[in-house]
Amino acid sequence: MAERRAFQSRVRIVFVVMVAALVGVAARAFQLQVSQHESLAKLSRGQYLSDVKVPAARGVISDREGRQLAISVDAPSVFANPGDIKDPRGTARKVAQILKLDLDATYQKLASERYFVWLSRQVSPEVAKAIETAKLPGIGIAKEPRRFYPNTTIAANIIGFAGIESKGLEGVERQLDEALAGEPHVVAAVRDARGRSVLEGSLDSEASHGADVKLSIDLTLQHAAQDALAQALKEYDAQSGTAVVLDVATAEVLALATEPTFNPNAAQTTPKARMKNRPVTDVFEPGSAMKPLVIAAALDAGAVGKNDPFFCENGEMKIGSHTIHDIHPAGWMSLTGILQRSSNIGAAKVGEKLGRERLGELFKGVGFGARSGIELPGELPGLMRPSNTWGPIHVATMSYGHGIAVTTLQLAAAYRALAADGMYRAPRLVREVRYADGRVMKLAAPPERRVFKSSTVRLVTPMLEAVVSDEGTGYLARVPGYRVAGKTGTSTKIDTVAGGYTNDRYAASFAGFLPAEAPRVVIAVAIDEPMKLHHGGDTAAPVFARIGEVAMRAMGVVPSAVVALDKKPEGKAATAESTDAPKVAAAIAPQMPDLADRAVEKGTVPSFIGLTAREAMDRYSELQLHAELQLEGSGRVVRQSPAAGSQDDPNRRLHLVLTSQGEQP
Repeated sequence: MAERRAFQSRVRIVFVVMVAALVGVAARAFQLQVSQHESLAKLSRGQYLSDVKVPAARGVISDREGRQLAISVDAPSVFANPGDIKDPRGTARKVAQILKLDLDATYQKLASERYFVWLSRQVSPEVAKAIETAKLPGIGIAKEPRRFYPNTTIAANIIGFAGIESKGLEGVERQLDEALAGEPHVVAAVRDARGRSVLEGSLDSEASHGADVKLSIDLTLQHAAQDALAQALKEYDAQSGTAVVLDVATAEVLALATEPTFNPNAAQTTPKARMKNRPVTDVFEPGSAMKPLVIAAALDAGAVGKNDPFFCENGEMKIGSHTIHDIHPAGWMSLTGILQRSSNIGAAKVGEKLGRERLGELFKGVGFGARSGIELPGELPGLMRPSNTWGPIHVATMSYGHGIAVTTLQLAAAYRALAADGMYRAPRLVREVRYADGRVMKLAAPPERRVFKSSTVRLVTPMLEAVVSDEGTGYLARVPGYRVAGKTGTSTKIDTVAGGYTNDRYAASFAGFLPAEAPRVVIAVAIDEPMKLHHGGDTAAPVFARIGEVAMRAMGVVPSAVVALDKKPEGKAATAESTDAPKVAAAIAPQMPDLADRAVEKGTVPSFIGLTAREAMDRYSELQLHAELQLEGSGRVVRQSPAAGSQDDPNRRLHLVLTSQGEQP
């Protein structure tokens, strides 16, 4: 009986052990098949299979009218399967010669145990043809997408560029890389019966297309802005220049220009500094361009009245241990006079009445000291010390634009509040993202907030028009046929080495909008370190005028006023004192029914910028010019030679360059 019990016990023990073993096997199987399936599959693929990833065709980047700014084209790339190469040394010699590669490095690749190696990416069609003709075993050609920028330098700093692996490295290409890139084409490699690595499919990309991105910029305005900046940099021997054009109705960016710029098709050979998107990455003290904002805030708060007189201390005023000056000493002035003659002392007195707290609220309201959220990498918030550290001298100097630094985009957005009936909205660059599966993501407009009362804007706008009159500092910003409102700015630059301010380096600016009576666009221009002339009225204002003229033509805005040509009026000082109520000088008069009525000095060439080919030919015929007319391209005129104001010479050609969709002069 005892033996029987012992036997049953042993059976039970064996049974329990077997059940435990089966449970363990099942658990291990579950772990291998389910819990660790992915990791083990990757380990297995590492031993027996490998993947080759070919980038997808990146999505198209286009302007607001659908004109292509960045596209992907198929480019041949040369690869090798070392397992299929019987004579690595001889093959390396031939391949290195065709591809102009180092012989030893090429041989090491071809003699390796690897299943796949790239030899040269995105070669020319001629090189690809030579490789095909050589018919070398183990050497193949695959097509992969290559990024191409059809407009070369136009909008280059906005778009940025993508590298050889189809990775966005700068600009919109970088900021929206995930959407633009799409899914890569993956080709697996396996071992055949002889143990050689072979590819399971074609390397030619079959990947899904990346999302298309439509920007808010207008290619014509972008071209005009860059062209005007390039001309100014050459004329005034400046380091760099930026310009921003905003649509008043939507706060969309119509142009975001940087000069000097670069060609993204040759980005590998471009100095890094030229790739900077300066309108959002570079800051400067706006100088007197700040004054209209401070005056508007003071009027809005009731701190000053529209007819209040201000004694400007005959050009010199002490604040504590500091002394501030005006270039042109003056006594009593109105708010209009303060802007028209750009009085620092007058602006400081307005800022004093506004007070520290409300000045801080103004800066916050118009977006100073904060990033706008524009869809570009590297945007800076500007430079502004905490408001609780401001003393009376800080309030004074910041009221005329010193001691605070902004980007050109921030300055444009702030002036857009004056142009848009007192409403601030952060600017935007991307209109929509359209995915390969048909989904469309339209970016919602940022919310608006009221910064100034409508009544305040109606008071300040005529003051800004006076700045652009014969007696103002900004007369060179006038656009024939249109009323302009704006303000010049000039500031000495900070010495980053010795501290304090330099004596010979300046930042010149002009910001404004047009038409003044019904604003359509805001334009802000900044010229960095102009050497020949350094005031904003001399350097930045003419750039504003050139861009503004093209903008009005391109947008189909009908002229409403006869405005004098952009030259300094004889016998008049640009900063003559005015203590009268706001007025616009005789440069502005009512009604201009036809474009052909524009004043043109006899014997000179007028401006054709912004005209269509038909309009240009009609204008040429109407004025009976002697220079031979030559048109290049189609669309609207973005460049002319000789420049407007040149002598009409029958021995020269009048060369007009036009651009349309996809064209680049």
